[in-house]
Amino acid sequence: MAKTLDFHIYAGHEALAHIHQQGLKKDDISMLLGASSGPKWLVLHGFDQYLMNQFERRQQPLDLLGTSAGAWRMACYAQQDTFAAHQRLTDAYIEQSYSDRPSGDEILASCRKMVMSMLGERGEEEVLQHPTSRLHLITTQCHGLAAKQQRFWQGLGFMMAALGNLVSRKSLGLHFTRIVMHHAEQKPPLISTNDLPSRYQTMTDSNVADSILSTGCIPILTKGVENIAGQGLYQDGGITDYGFDLPFKPEKGFVLYPHFAPMPAPGWFDKSLKWRKPSHDNYSRTILLVPKREFIDSLPYGKIPDRNDFVKLSDEERKAYWREVVERSGVFSQQLEGLTPQDWAEYAQPLPW
Repeated sequence: MAKTLDFHIYAGHEALAHIHQQGLKKDDISMLLGASSGPKWLVLHGFDQYLMNQFERRQQPLDLLGTSAGAWRMACYAQQDTFAAHQRLTDAYIEQSYSDRPSGDEILASCRKMVMSMLGERGEEEVLQHPTSRLHLITTQCHGLAAKQQRFWQGLGFMMAALGNLVSRKSLGLHFTRIVMHHAEQKPPLISTNDLPSRYQTMTDSNVADSILSTGCIPILTKGVENIAGQGLYQDGGITDYGFDLPFKPEKGFVLYPHFAPMPAPGWFDKSLKWRKPSHDNYSRTILLVPKREFIDSLPYGKIPDRNDFVKLSDEERKAYWREVVERSGVFSQQLEGLTPQDWAEYAQPLPW
């Protein structure tokens, strides 16, 4: 009798064909993705715990790419003690708190504190020198009004960008440049970034921490980071790539992508645009792990954590709720541990969009 899983396994056509023919082994994975998410990433905690255990003594290279909180998670995988880094991030993220009306500077300082806690004493060095895990991330260079540090003017710039995005994602190029910060060994396995103006920049010891920080700086709410990859203001990588619609095509192996929703939204402005769907071809070698609706409904408040929790709940209520979600997500790790390589063929489904 088939085991009951609390998550879906979705796969693009190349990945699905491989799984149905050969199952799935840990060495079949050559890349991990981490999406922008805000507090939603806490429901993925159990997936991360399982994968960190699987890749702890990996011999072949593993590409890691993320935006925003997804990049912070991926940075944990690129440290020597991945579990300790992940626990530091989890604790720092849950324990963050703010004044009643926090300024952009206050939120930026809190984000920097979380990043530096996650990196620990030697994290910056380890991220750059890890023998197998190669960290890449996407951050966003803002232009025009979107680059203003004052909330009113930046908000106006983002409103203009949102209106243009309703017509075409390509219009975002008027306001933003995608910055792919990549490991010194090589760029991530991206066939093309021609959908939007893009620039590649190597991460170094002088910019790794600020790069990780900038990709998590939520626009309008949080001050951005200046001059990481040249002059300018850099903010959340999710602006251009919230859930990704990019051609991740490793030469060998497949992309594993734990995500909180069945259909990733390509960019920040696409979250409410149900017709803006990622390309099936871009996801042909990608495998998604997604919590089932029934699992989400069973959580406190019947939902995944989100930024509204800061407003609707007291600090004590929010922290208790978030910690319970982290604990409950441990079932994903337990269920993945119970799958044999051949079991994946039984559960894997085509992409749901």
